[in-house]
Amino acid sequence: MSQVTAPPVARVFRRHPLRTALGALVLSVAFSAAVLFFLPKFLPRTMNISTRGIVVLVVAIAITLAVWIGSFWLRNIRVVVTPDTVQIGRAGKVETFARDITGFRSKITEHRTNGMRSGTTRALIVLSGGREITVELPGFTRSTFNELMAVLNPVSQPVAADPVEAARLRASLPSSFTVDASDERRIANGFLITAIVLFAVALAFGLMAFMPGFGDSEFSALILLLPFGALGGIGFAIGAAQRRKVARSAPAQIWVSHHGLRLGETDHPFDQLSRIWVTPPAYDTRRIRIERPGGRSSTHVLASPRIRMTPEYMDFVLALRAETARMPGLVSLDLE
Repeated sequence: MSQVTAPPVARVFRRHPLRTALGALVLSVAFSAAVLFFLPKFLPRTMNISTRGIVVLVVAIAITLAVWIGSFWLRNIRVVVTPDTVQIGRAGKVETFARDITGFRSKITEHRTNGMRSGTTRALIVLSGGREITVELPGFTRSTFNELMAVLNPVSQPVAADPVEAARLRASLPSSFTVDASDERRIANGFLITAIVLFAVALAFGLMAFMPGFGDSEFSALILLLPFGALGGIGFAIGAAQRRKVARSAPAQIWVSHHGLRLGETDHPFDQLSRIWVTPPAYDTRRIRIERPGGRSSTHVLASPRIRMTPEYMDFVLALRAETARMPGLVSLDLE
């Protein structure tokens, strides 16, 4: 029997109060420090010290209150999901939607600063009565948001009323898949070779620096390349390790059966799993994360621009849904 538990009558999703308090504390301390250092510069010089201190204290307290009120009231979104309704509570406003006539989808926006990932905004899109309502969910973690969408939009395939038709549909889907990660390994090898070359160049210049007369020669300026070569070698070595880790996580062969998954040489019976998270097929990098009771999990990359899956990843998701139709809630989408 599957260990996946049925969802309770009502589930409440909200940002964790401890995370909210920690964020409010950090912001209030930062703003108060800014007030302490910068506000006195804008106060009249004729104002005595005690009055200046009172003004700074009042402004700091006001900003602190505003931050805490905003964190625990204005930005504290609560979503309550029952079998029939979805209740969304925001500052001074509670909206209730009937699930049978309302559509829900996710919106995830990744923010980057100078090419570096700086944050992620998650939002719930509500389609009701011809309206499209965007509800931003600040502070919702990836796991909380995934659980919310798994409840609102379960991807588990409904149990077919006609077993013969279900068997026919399943027979039309593949059961065996191959994953080719050779391009990923090739890039890892290229990074490793580049790292070795850069380390060798840095070592050569380092040894040359100890040669007699090198400091007075016209090549002495080349010693400046030593730190750049070393740093470049470290960077490419880290990149090679990351690419090799991704390549190792990709199983060469995958089998989907009525009893479970087989990834490479490892079997994963469905009745021993608590959840299977699969990346939506539209994502560039598609992964599967397998969770077992007790919090143990393993993640495998199945497809990406450098990893090819045959047949297509979409067929794999459809086959997995078909084989787990008798276990509602076992398979969910991992919205990264």
